[in-house]
Amino acid sequence: MPKLVSPKDPHNKTSLRKVLGFPVKSVTVYRAALTHPSYRNENFRATKGLEDFDRLEFLGDSVLNEVVCQKIFEKFPEADEGMLSKLRSILVSQKILSRIAQAMKLQNVLLISRSLRHNFKDFLKAKLLTDAFEALLAAIYFDQGHDRVEAFILRHFKAYFDPKLLFRLDPNPKSTLQEMTLAKWQKLPEYTHAFTSKGVKTTVSAGGRNKASALHKIKRESEVMAARALIRKLREAFKKEKSKERSRARLRASKV
Repeated sequence: MPKLVSPKDPHNKTSLRKVLGFPVKSVTVYRAALTHPSYRNENFRATKGLEDFDRLEFLGDSVLNEVVCQKIFEKFPEADEGMLSKLRSILVSQKILSRIAQAMKLQNVLLISRSLRHNFKDFLKAKLLTDAFEALLAAIYFDQGHDRVEAFILRHFKAYFDPKLLFRLDPNPKSTLQEMTLAKWQKLPEYTHAFTSKGVKTTVSAGGRNKASALHKIKRESEVMAARALIRKLREAFKKEKSKERSRARLRASKV
């Protein structure tokens, strides 16, 4: 991820249009959304009177969840409440939001404190971008209205609504696998490890014959990779199982 910068005057209509992809009406609310509290603490007088950043982040988070929930409800008609919740949690995770924020170069218009610019790691950069992205959604909502912010969200999330990509980006596949196995077999997945010269080979099994393996130098990473691989296998198996159940149901109905 490129370094976050704090240019002197990033909040003008030209720079905002480059980031957002559309002309803005009022710069003021965007300035509030893109001026982090850390910068405000260092520049209190210059930022006095701006709308509270955390309030904007709160509203932006709510708008984001509404749009995402409606989209996945429409796109995944066979998903139950548990699956919809899982899909939503992946889509609004810091991992995806920070990726989107970075891709739209939000760091070019985000004002942060000097201390944060010089003392941050990848996790902190991702959090800063995620928080600013959510605050930005509130700014778009106030400046452009609900339809515009909905279109903005759907445009930037379009690629992530692909279920195959979504499950690869699951920030916690071990937890997802555990939920799946508990729901299906009322049992936890079992992990076994083999230590080799190339790293740790992890094999995870669930529901009898369902297994997947992965190799990585770090034990935890090999478990995550194995869990992700088994999730893919189980989803395919569950999909085929549901298809067979529907076929049997249609056959029974035709005999009535």
